[in-house]
Formats: sequence, C-alpha cells, structure tokens
Amino acid sequence: MDPLAWIPFGRGVRVLERHDSGLFAVEKPEGILAHPNPGEVAEKGEVLIGGNYSMEEEAFHVRDGVGGIRRVYLLNRLDSPTSGVLLLCLDAAIAEHVRALFAKSQVSKKYLALVRGRGLRTPRGTWQDQLVKSRGPGNSVRSAAAESGGVTAVTLYQWERAATAALPLSLLNLEPRTGRTHQLRVQTAQHGHPILGDRTYGDFEFNKAVGTARGFKRLFLHAYRTEVSFPWQGETVKFSATAPMPPEFAEALGRDEGGEGKPSKPKPTSGGRQVSPRLRIRL
Repeated sequence: MDPLAWIPFGRGVRVLERHDSGLFAVEKPEGILAHPNPGEVAEKGEVLIGGNYSMEEEAFHVRDGVGGIRRVYLLNRLDSPTSGVLLLCLDAAIAEHVRALFAKSQVSKKYLALVRGRGLRTPRGTWQDQLVKSRGPGNSVRSAAAESGGVTAVTLYQWERAATAALPLSLLNLEPRTGRTHQLRVQTAQHGHPILGDRTYGDFEFNKAVGTARGFKRLFLHAYRTEVSFPWQGETVKFSATAPMPPEFAEALGRDEGGEGKPSKPKPTSGGRQVSPRLRIRL
C-alpha cells in the first residue's frame, strides 16, 4: 500500500523518493503552484497539494483518510512556471532541520535551463551578482542585478550542449549556491543568456521567435536534482531525488549535430563573464 496515498496531489505531481523519517520528494510540473497564493483561490488540481495551507506553518493540512488531519510540510519552493524536485515532510522536527539546511545553503540543488545562444564565452564558471528586490505588477516580487547595495547571488554554471543549427539555444547545468528570489532567471539574463520562455526577465522577441512560433509555451527551467544529508535515529541520512529532463527540453534541443549524441563545441559569444578568481568556490 502506498503510504502517501492519502495526500491529494495536484495535476501531474508524482512522488520521486521517500524516506522512513517522513521526508519525501515530488516532481512538480510547470504551471502548478507550490502553495496557494494568499487571498487567491486556485483551481482544483492547480496546487501541489489540495487542502488548506498555513503560511505561518508552511504546511498543508490534509485529511488522512482515517478521521484525522495531518500536516504536510513544504520545505522549499519553485516558481509556478518552473518544474522539478520539491521536498516535503510529515515530521515537524525533520522539516525544521531541513529548512535550516536550505537557509544555510547546505542543500545541493541542480537545474537545467535552455537559454539564448549556442555557446558561452566561458563554458564553465561561476556567476556572482548583487540582487535587489522590488515590487512588480499586482504587488508581485521582482529581483534585479545592481552595482551595489543588494544581496550576493552565486551560481555555478556549465554549458552542456547546443541545439540543432536551426535554433540558437544552449542547455545549461546550473547550481545555485545561494537562494535568492528568481536568482537563476535574473542571472542568466544578466549574463547575456536569458532563459527561453521567461516572460519576466527574458527576451520578448527571442521568446516569440523561438518559443511561441514553434509552440513552446513554458519557461525552460527545471530543477532536476536535489540532495540533502541530515541526522536521524543516530545515523546520517543522505537523501536525493532526480526528476528527468522534461520532453519539451529534448524537443527544443533536437538531435545533436552529427547524430552521434556528442555535444557540439560551444562558440564564444558576447554574453557572460567570468567571476573573479578570488571567489573560493570549488567547481
């Protein structure tokens, strides 16, 4: 019997991994809310889990099927347009501990992104930027790069492959070392490689020409792997979950040139810059 069968997951949400401590990972499709927005009523199935959500507890209150109500703690978030791995927990103490690890940037998070350009000036490196928050339409939160006065955002990046010759796209592997609002979306744009389908920080004309014209309607950002270690019953638990690259990514990338499955060599572009070697971050 599925021990999580009583949880009313939203449209397309699937469990990836679970642990006896109560920690489990799910894959969130793009377009699904991680939790309801305050003061708004979401359509049925369009939120990660159906049921009441407490912003104070950061937990869903769910009927367990045997007459009780249990809390399902949400440990991290993804923007609605972003797909991929989310961690949840049934145990309050474990939830608090893992949240603290997220706050200290001690959880490994890896993303895939399809961005503008067939290559980067430096195929592998680190981005460090100062980001500041502001309010956008409808009082929504926005982030932007600033010369000074913001908070530091650090991301490791690696070019993986270019799309077929017809499309000016590259697949990037991104690993944020800090957890700033919209960090990856802002930094890719700041360094000359906006994410395909990003309607807030991206390139409108690029999205229209490459995305809309070919039927690609989503934001091409996917949290594909999350890893965390935490103590439980006197041992250290190493928990990880992987959500495979969505089929839309493969469709947009097409076949590798030459048809042998080998990535084409990246071509230098005017976008992107290396961070100072003074940064003590191991790549």
